[in-house]
Amino acid sequence: MKYSLKLFTVFGIPIELHISFLILMLLIYAVAALNLFPGINLLMAVLITLVFVTVVIHELSHSYVAQRYGVKIERIILLPIGGVSAMEEIPKDPGQEFRIAIAGPATNFVIAGICYVLVFLGASYLSKDISAAVYYFALINLILGGFNLLPAFPMDGGRVLRAYLAGRMSYVKATRLAANIGKQLAIIMAILGIFYNIFLVLIAIFIYIGAEQEYRSIMVSTLLEGVLVGDIMTPEVETVHPETTAQEVLNLMFQKKHMGYPVMEDETLVGILTFHDISEIPPNMRNSPVKTYMTESIISTHPEEPVVDALEKLNRKQIGRLPVLSEGVLVGIISKTDIVRAIEIMNLKIGE
Repeated sequence: MKYSLKLFTVFGIPIELHISFLILMLLIYAVAALNLFPGINLLMAVLITLVFVTVVIHELSHSYVAQRYGVKIERIILLPIGGVSAMEEIPKDPGQEFRIAIAGPATNFVIAGICYVLVFLGASYLSKDISAAVYYFALINLILGGFNLLPAFPMDGGRVLRAYLAGRMSYVKATRLAANIGKQLAIIMAILGIFYNIFLVLIAIFIYIGAEQEYRSIMVSTLLEGVLVGDIMTPEVETVHPETTAQEVLNLMFQKKHMGYPVMEDETLVGILTFHDISEIPPNMRNSPVKTYMTESIISTHPEEPVVDALEKLNRKQIGRLPVLSEGVLVGIISKTDIVRAIEIMNLKIGE
């Protein structure tokens, strides 16, 4: 992630600190050192730091178990809102997903248990402030573990619930049901937040959006599983020549209703021209050849590439279509419209 600093590596996983988190911690320690707020002293600042260390341990627990199932972990990023693990898609096996999801909260509960034992056994040796700090640290871990077990995405509890349901129905249906339960929980939380605490409303919005995004992501990846670009691409491609004028291409767009065209010269793909490219050309310059305005940096796919990977390219590059090349020869084109149509067809096939 941009503006992140690598701190160290654990289990082969880089731990990165986002610059916003660094600024937050510096502010907390400055407030504590200057005694600007009576409730925030150096001991409290250390306790807050330990909370975020616990978040890293929580994410490492997920990542360690996920690695054992062959999931690649790119990195863990520490943000002011918590830790984020950048990992490949979680396995669809219910047992594996359950163990990956439960690892984080279980770690929080273990830390809390250790802290309570330390307070109990060290009551005669620890100072009052140290005992209070360890006690509250244990309490925070219990809260973090319990909150993450709420049966709603993107919390761990939502994944635990889906793992349970996936053992009794299809993965897509289990995700949909778990997401709907999460959204209903978010609505109840938002209503309570209006009357009791506005912070609950913010959490509810976070849960609702997370549940919807999880369902859409899983639905797309599941429905498109095994579908290749060659299965859904449009093989008959309308192309233009580099010397074709921008106005001629604009007329072609109105006629054919396609918003982008490969630019071919001597059966070689030399560029792509989109409606966005033409829209930036002044009207008095539209008699110029498209070679002046086309995009020469071509992002392409091939017939054997999974559609899910092609969709990821489209979203990452924020483009609407990809030329399909086979051994350097243009054999088709695939657009987001083609992919959406494929999703709708697959959705009907499984009765969703």
